[in-house]
Amino acid sequence: MTDARKVTGRPRWAVALWALACALLLAGAGLAASAVPDAGAHEREWRSAAPCAPGTPAVHRGDCLSTLTAVIARTDPHRPKKSSWLYFTDDHPVRRLEVSSDAAEEFRAGDRVRLTVWRGVVREVAGDRYVWRHHIPGAGDFAMGAAGLTLAAGYPAARILLHVRGRRRPDDEVLPSALPFGGALAVTALWLLPLCYLHPTAPPATPATTAWTSLGTLTTLILLTWSWRATRIRPPGDCGAPAAEPADGEVFLPARFLEATDYNPHHFGTHVVVGGDGPPAVVPHPGPGRFAARPIPVSRLTLLRVRRPRGGDMDLVPNGWHVAELDDSGAQVRLAAAPADLSRILRELSPRAPGRTAGPANAESGRLRPITKEK
Repeated sequence: MTDARKVTGRPRWAVALWALACALLLAGAGLAASAVPDAGAHEREWRSAAPCAPGTPAVHRGDCLSTLTAVIARTDPHRPKKSSWLYFTDDHPVRRLEVSSDAAEEFRAGDRVRLTVWRGVVREVAGDRYVWRHHIPGAGDFAMGAAGLTLAAGYPAARILLHVRGRRRPDDEVLPSALPFGGALAVTALWLLPLCYLHPTAPPATPATTAWTSLGTLTTLILLTWSWRATRIRPPGDCGAPAAEPADGEVFLPARFLEATDYNPHHFGTHVVVGGDGPPAVVPHPGPGRFAARPIPVSRLTLLRVRRPRGGDMDLVPNGWHVAELDDSGAQVRLAAAPADLSRILRELSPRAPGRTAGPANAESGRLRPITKEK
């Protein structure tokens, strides 16, 4: 991933905030899950409620459906950041009723409507043009909310996991991004939330539901495995797959010198071209051709070490790149590239002589200097 960012450290309070966010989200998920049985029972009672029989005493009309007539006095739709209301003439049966903005727009002053009351609350307003129904949160709503909060807690948990995996790294080192885990959680939500809404207690053992659950679970496991591998901290020297070399031998590798030099004036370079008949050079394009190429003075450079990006590096360094620190005639310069590309560039920058193995040169002794890798 290329979640490049500049950091100055990983303070403990940041990890504590992520842990607090994870705990709060999980607590909310637990509360929503605990409300599923009661919400399911309440929803079933509403669906099974029958109209009250004639002559039913008022004290026994709570569990049956009462029907009243009323006249709308006026409507108050689309109040900014507030609810929409229906007002009734003579304040009968209530002075006003909170409804959706669509309902407040559809009803008109003077409309005669039928109100359905259940357990002392108006559940339905039916007119000639429009019918508004009060939404009663059911078991599916709370189950879906619990699943959503649990998935949301997964992201701060991933941030904590990355911090634990990088606890032995320098404080200002840029850790891998948690976005791969966020993507896995988002894909999981696509199949899990509808399943929880439609089957809040337990999915029925139907072929379609079983296939949906199995396929979704397998997809989530694959994505989480990929996320774990994508966010692992690759130490310097873990180069990955080498870049493919075209027929003409020239390879344009995305790489950036982080300091402005005579071969990288005004930080214009975006790629380093290696191979072919010419020397390694900095170019402001991905090729082909060596237009505006600035040759790299190989004889002046000495490799000091290769490390992962840190907070002091520029924001142009993507998260997955490594940084080579080079001595350029007494001045330190930094070269950033993907691990495999950086390894290829460093091989090209190493002067070769008869009887020597390719490697970074030591300008003082004339002997090859081994690469210093950050642990």
